[in-house]
Amino acid sequence: MGDSGVGGSVPALPSLDVEKLPLVLAGPMVRRVDEAGVTVFFVLKAARKVTLEVFTGSSGPLPEPVARGTAVTARIGEHLHVVAVTARPASAGALRPGTVHRYTARFSADTAAPDTPVPAGAPGLFSDGVVHAKGDQARGRLLYGDGAPDQPSFVTPPDHPSKLRFFHASCRKPHGPGLDALAVLDQVLAADIGKPAHRPQQLFLTGDQIYADDVAEVLLHMCTQYGRVLLGRDETFPTLPREHRLLLMKPGKRQQLTVEDFHLTSDVGHSHLLTLGEFYVMYLLCWSDALWPEGFDLRLLFPEFYEDDHRTIGSPHPDEADKLWFVYSFRKKSLGVYKDFLDRCGNVRNFRETLPDVRRALANTATYMMFDDHEITDDWYIASSWVDDVCSTDHGRRFLANGLAAYAVFQHWGNVPAAFGPGPEGEAGRELLTALAQPDHTAPGPAAVIARRTGVPSGTASGRMVRQDGSLPWHYGVDWPAHQLVAVDTRTQRVFRGGPKDSPALIWSDASYEAMLESAPDRGTEKVTVLLSPCPVLGHPLIEEIAQPAIRKYMETGYLWQDVEAWSHDEDAFQKFVARLLGQAAPGPDGVRRRRVISLGGDVHYGFAVRMRYGATHAYKAPEGKVRGVLAQLTASSLKNEAGGTRFLQNLGYALTSPRATHLGWNVPPGGRIAVDVEGLPGDPPQRTLLTRSPGIVKPPRGRKVLSPDPHWECLYEYFQHDDPMAEPRPRATIPVAFPPDDPSQAVADYAAASGNHFSYLVKGTGRAIVGHNNIGEVTFTWGAGDDKSVRQTLWWRFDGQRTAAPLTRFVLPLPLGPDTAPLTPDAPAPGAHGTAPEAAPSTGPEPAPPTGQEAAPSAGPESLLANEGTQA
Repeated sequence: MGDSGVGGSVPALPSLDVEKLPLVLAGPMVRRVDEAGVTVFFVLKAARKVTLEVFTGSSGPLPEPVARGTAVTARIGEHLHVVAVTARPASAGALRPGTVHRYTARFSADTAAPDTPVPAGAPGLFSDGVVHAKGDQARGRLLYGDGAPDQPSFVTPPDHPSKLRFFHASCRKPHGPGLDALAVLDQVLAADIGKPAHRPQQLFLTGDQIYADDVAEVLLHMCTQYGRVLLGRDETFPTLPREHRLLLMKPGKRQQLTVEDFHLTSDVGHSHLLTLGEFYVMYLLCWSDALWPEGFDLRLLFPEFYEDDHRTIGSPHPDEADKLWFVYSFRKKSLGVYKDFLDRCGNVRNFRETLPDVRRALANTATYMMFDDHEITDDWYIASSWVDDVCSTDHGRRFLANGLAAYAVFQHWGNVPAAFGPGPEGEAGRELLTALAQPDHTAPGPAAVIARRTGVPSGTASGRMVRQDGSLPWHYGVDWPAHQLVAVDTRTQRVFRGGPKDSPALIWSDASYEAMLESAPDRGTEKVTVLLSPCPVLGHPLIEEIAQPAIRKYMETGYLWQDVEAWSHDEDAFQKFVARLLGQAAPGPDGVRRRRVISLGGDVHYGFAVRMRYGATHAYKAPEGKVRGVLAQLTASSLKNEAGGTRFLQNLGYALTSPRATHLGWNVPPGGRIAVDVEGLPGDPPQRTLLTRSPGIVKPPRGRKVLSPDPHWECLYEYFQHDDPMAEPRPRATIPVAFPPDDPSQAVADYAAASGNHFSYLVKGTGRAIVGHNNIGEVTFTWGAGDDKSVRQTLWWRFDGQRTAAPLTRFVLPLPLGPDTAPLTPDAPAPGAHGTAPEAAPSTGPEPAPPTGQEAAPSAGPESLLANEGTQA
């Protein structure tokens, strides 16, 4: 081990002293809140019985509780005990909508009589040693300032859509660049928690709440060391080659192991989480500051992972790093390794600094979650070949089980408490917790239960994943007075309809549609349906329609490099999903099915808004009848993972694409064909496209109409841009202004930075269509009579050099359904005004030819220079 450069040996990571830890390692986290109860999640270092009590009102002495629940923690490690305790109203009552509720929790080491409430005098959240060593400091960790409730609190969802206010976000990587945008919710609550009608009611986390594959070395080191202590045991993978177990399990050294032995495809798996303890601790590090070593400089761990490079550059102290960049060429590689390491540590330090803010926000906001790929690994279930390769080994299947078991405990339990409760509905969850409580979860008995209950596949057959019956369903739904949530599983129910490396259908089988969509009741057009799909249903046209298909076409491994797994990459599955989603509504008096859906998504690492209006006389693979629908896609991403590419998209906006597009569809009879004629250029004959398979899709060039036949359905896509952010006052939302510092050069630098931000935002328009900085989305509604309805997404983000976020980008999306199924037309005002993106230059040259598999021919006269775009499944 090298020298620290300050006269002593490099310090080791501080050991985890369980005795000095508070009882609560993570939480309280408010999870599911509905009329029937309130669920709060805790992670404790010791077994306890927990009583949760809920009280109406934001101030004054606590009245009689309106809801109460008691539960005993589940052991998942020697020093790791978890519980999602649900408080239910007495006498089958319901919590009043739109009302602030405070809650308390009491803890008892006596776990006998699990249904008997913990006595009133038992330790609570503000007792010494429970949330913090000192109870008075625990108040600062969970409560806000003057005018705020004197206990942790939440507000129940309101009874009208116009009163809704919720946030959503995704993709939170601790060592990602920039500041953590999840902490912005704490900033919002600090301003609005004393305003019951205005404070946010809910938070939706739409995927990648942790990153299991792309992990900083220092974090994996903490996960490994602390996981061993909390679980009380080591976990090994005996089916790995012995030399790999000895040499390649170290932080920073796992890339070869994950690719060659586990058959994973992440190219940043150098510190990939693999063991169950590592997954557990990553959740704790992302949701709480309790395990983080206080005052320890993580940069000093460099020689722990890169001893040779540390010696090569002279064993410097991190504070002296700036002096090292002008050295001999033979040191440049080691210096690059050191610089990258210091950058990651700096980003981790920024993440750590705002964790108390995040913990406080999660203690005061009902939160709902769904996985995306990084909860397990990049490219998780991206193709049938991936599934077959990873599941071909015992250690590959165990790795999947570890990640899914951790997700089940730390995320899914709070989404669906009944899945772990009494009765048949809770059987799978209870058996999973029992297996995780065993002294060795890798023993054959518990390992088999964990694999079954988490749905780990053994491979694929006929394009479907093969797994045992009885796994936990990961999708779920929640009903509230003014809106409903439909959270779909786009990972584990995939169907691979093409070749071994082709893009999957994210949802395909009728059984999956019945379980995820059709089981959710139709709430009518006066209520809001919120769809939670981690992968945005509607994406950026430049990425999904141009860049990714090109990569898929010309690069055999493109699906690994660019995540070519969007909804749109399987046209058949996409059209079926939209038709089922919007056509689920009950027919109205005129026989038309009408539905409004707000789709929340993340995944892509930039924020935007797009709307699709849909009209059908014969929707694809859906119930008979006319359909009129509108789907508003609101994407907020990432919380902490901005990069050069996302900033480029922010500057680009929709400059290379049209502000709107129309896609027309036909149901082609088996073995038949449909000839579609589209207007040609002036003086040219119509352009004909022959559709030979269903769904037959034609994308008419802008400004030209389909002459015949009438389409069976029509999709009008409109891409929205920023709508005047100063239209309404935002108390306490502006960036603080400070007097110039004593150093004039610093004052000039600050002024130059502010001027640059002003020029980029107001003059160049950056961030007015796409937001590539770390961001979080706020969603509100205007909900008048009939079609006088709209949804607004406000993206909060920070300018470069600023620590305080602001609501800088706002999209307002009208939600009209229309009285009939006449052709869809764009909204007024004309494009270029606030709302939709500005028009691109009119098309004057030839359009691209139709893709392979379709025939294009003019209906009369000489061959046209203009060929319609047509796509087939």
